[in-house]
Amino acid sequence: MNLTAPICVVGAGQSGILTAAKLRDLGYRNIDILEAGAQLGGYCQTAEAEGEIYDFQAHLIIQQDFGEDASGTAIDELIGKHPVETQVEALHFVAETDSGKPGLTVPPHFLPLFRTLTPEQAADQLAEAWNLIERAARDRRGPGLSGLAFDRIPGETWETYRARHTPLVGEILQGLTLYANMRRPRQPAETIININAHISGHVSQLAKMILSLYPARKQALLERMPQSLRAQMNSRRPVTVAFRHGFISFIRQIAKDCRLEVSVDSRVTSIEPVPGEGVRVGYTAGGEQRSAMYSRVVLTARPAQIRDIFPAGDIHELFAERNCPRTWTRSYLIKVREEIITFPRRSNSSEPLGFWLLEPYGSYTDSDPEQALHRITAANKQHPGPYWICFSNSDTSITDARAWALAKEGLFLFEDPELVSETIAEWPAYPSAAAVREGWFERVSDIQGRDGIYFVAEILSGPTAECISSFVREVIPSWFGPDGDTPSAPPSPAADQRAQGATIGG
Repeated sequence: MNLTAPICVVGAGQSGILTAAKLRDLGYRNIDILEAGAQLGGYCQTAEAEGEIYDFQAHLIIQQDFGEDASGTAIDELIGKHPVETQVEALHFVAETDSGKPGLTVPPHFLPLFRTLTPEQAADQLAEAWNLIERAARDRRGPGLSGLAFDRIPGETWETYRARHTPLVGEILQGLTLYANMRRPRQPAETIININAHISGHVSQLAKMILSLYPARKQALLERMPQSLRAQMNSRRPVTVAFRHGFISFIRQIAKDCRLEVSVDSRVTSIEPVPGEGVRVGYTAGGEQRSAMYSRVVLTARPAQIRDIFPAGDIHELFAERNCPRTWTRSYLIKVREEIITFPRRSNSSEPLGFWLLEPYGSYTDSDPEQALHRITAANKQHPGPYWICFSNSDTSITDARAWALAKEGLFLFEDPELVSETIAEWPAYPSAAAVREGWFERVSDIQGRDGIYFVAEILSGPTAECISSFVREVIPSWFGPDGDTPSAPPSPAADQRAQGATIGG
């Protein structure tokens, strides 16, 4: 464990800054962070309206694990060390009613299923799903490289998984894998799944919805549910928390507190192991091609960027398009004159904040994942006032104007919303179903640390702040701590060979 050995972190998004901060915690003093963009934040983008910051991406903390509050979570630990102002956001499902007006509802994709079940069957199957999830969390704590095992038979797909489980169990657990590979047809029944709101919060909210559907049987149905699920329903832990002044403010606070310097406008173009010396990183900065030697390199880039950095070889093949296909999201900042449905108010808040979920899971189906393109999936009110952020699944095949026209059709919550600004970005990438089935995660695990090169990003951890911070908290000490590898330091690079782009931080 050579604390003076120079380390390069590629990327200054969530994964990059949290990785560098953890390295600093471990005592490493010689850390370069190279960021291709003009500022910290990576995937996160922001917009401003009337003095308020609105996050297009990456602004949410989705609290992880079972328990009555957030204590013990990685993100709670980070906020304790790097205090920033946060706010609780609620989450509600909404759909068009028979009259054409929006109304609160059970997640729409569950309604057909609930119509086939008695209240007791719904409660029992929800309890069965909860027990599977709780056992997976207990036995394989995650979020590690292995993910969580939900009663899986090796090589099984969701089609066969659902065939041998009760309907609600299959629907709940399939929904949890959205962030893993976008519910592609014939996806494997186990993949990298993190314990976030889509497990604990999502299932406990479903339990509350079932109880609300049958108020006369509430107590009897409660008694059919596991004690830990009942406790989760009464938990004080918020399902969703956001950063009052934008997510990038949190990343900047961590960089400042940890004395991290980020070289922005520094795009890494090559990474080449040099036997006996270390790892040479080539990058462009200030319009010039430069290079520097490091003992180890941590990549937090997206697969498309990794493919560019490694134009050939097994790393390129591992992150190839067929294994890590691109997906996209469009985000819109809109101003509305009238909200047709009132967002439920919290008892301690004069202005409700949070999500309307319009199309849970983006309406992806096993048979036609294309159907959800350019459709609004959620509307998020991050600050008091008339502005909302809306999210949609998308691609780059049509014009911005056409994409907005299609997305607007799904905004039945508002009368004639006004588009203020928009963005399209590559959605957190995930390996394809075929790649996961063929051992993609195991192959990534096998190359971690080879030639001093490591990979940390949402493709392995999941996209939320809690997922990424938990992943970093677990793997960085195992790789760089006292019991990890202890490479010798290469010769210290000269100052003019190191990251010389514009710097932020420290």
